[in-house]
Amino acid sequence: MTRGTVPGMTASTALPFAVPPRRTPDEPEADLSGFALVHRALRSGCRLLADALTSVAQGAACDRARQEAIVSFARHVLGEVHVHHSREDDVLWPVIAASAGAHVDLTPLSDDHAALQDVLDRAEVLLTAFAAQGPTAAGPLAAVLTQVADSLDEHIEEEERDVFPVVRRHVSAGDLARVETRFRQGTSLRHMVFLLPWMVDSCPTPEQRAQLRGLMPPPFRLLLRVVGPRWERRRDLVRGR
Repeated sequence: MTRGTVPGMTASTALPFAVPPRRTPDEPEADLSGFALVHRALRSGCRLLADALTSVAQGAACDRARQEAIVSFARHVLGEVHVHHSREDDVLWPVIAASAGAHVDLTPLSDDHAALQDVLDRAEVLLTAFAAQGPTAAGPLAAVLTQVADSLDEHIEEEERDVFPVVRRHVSAGDLARVETRFRQGTSLRHMVFLLPWMVDSCPTPEQRAQLRGLMPPPFRLLLRVVGPRWERRRDLVRGR
């Protein structure tokens, strides 16, 4: 299928490149492990923030260093949630729709993105208040971050249950790899310094963390060795340790 708009989607969802669907079961399946890893990181990061702010709202110690760590951590995590969903709407969804046609309805997930963006906007306002006022402003922020974490859990579970099988059946491995390349474009070095150790930390076992490190290009492995310990100290400070 050539570049153009996807039937049933808005004009803003133009195809990012020509999309030939996966035609036969003999073709390699698209590898969704990268998306699953990002999903785990988004969920774990949002839940960590919700738990941290809830503890502060309930009276846990929060000095200036912890406050600043929470604000910095939250800006990276919430920013990544926004960017990930925007790129799904603009890149991934059109590719899936062009490949799968009537086999998938992405409208409910796009609606989820719009609803979640409203919550993210409120979180940003409350995060700014927390940055200025400290623990006295933790309660409202804790509530909205818990809403973000709960909504994201539900949304990602639905996406992986309903959309991942469609991608494996209908989206070519090459097209999904091109989508992932588009997702990575525009990531600043400052955010990469946060993103790399966050992704590794989200792997559930030491073996999987080691495997992910091994798959990284050498410059990324070197960067991770340099920035990883600092990132872990900031994560623990956010947790109140």
